[in-house]
Amino acid sequence: MPNDPQYPLGGLPQLTDAERVPATLERFAASMEQAVADWRGLVGALTLSDLARTYRPGSWTVRQLTHHVAEGHLHGLIRLKAGLTTDGYTIQPFQQAQTLLLPDAELPVADALGLLDSLNRRWAALLRGVPATEFAREVVHPQEGHQDL
Repeated sequence: MPNDPQYPLGGLPQLTDAERVPATLERFAASMEQAVADWRGLVGALTLSDLARTYRPGSWTVRQLTHHVAEGHLHGLIRLKAGLTTDGYTIQPFQQAQTLLLPDAELPVADALGLLDSLNRRWAALLRGVPATEFAREVVHPQEGHQDL
């Protein structure tokens, strides 16, 4: 995935047991909170024409990317909460590209940013309030196998 132009940022890093400590989770929580401000700064004042632009041929538009990030965080939060409360939870993948073809992907980006803001506050509360050792719990991804929270 690191060299796949569809995923320019690459995959998510996995934490070692030594990194799964409150200080690391606090950095993640602060990053989640800052992400919303960063997105607002990036897309908040764009024109409709700007929102329709892509970052490379065949990629999603800025509007679609903004909605995708909010939806990705929504799915992630649900997976996290289920993984924290359900032993052996099998996460449900979602069809990312297909969800962007649904009518709600045309809503204003402010709607996606509002959702992202609320979701990320919940993520941050979990990252700060759940004991760090709980994030070692495993979930199962149907295609990727076992992974920790």
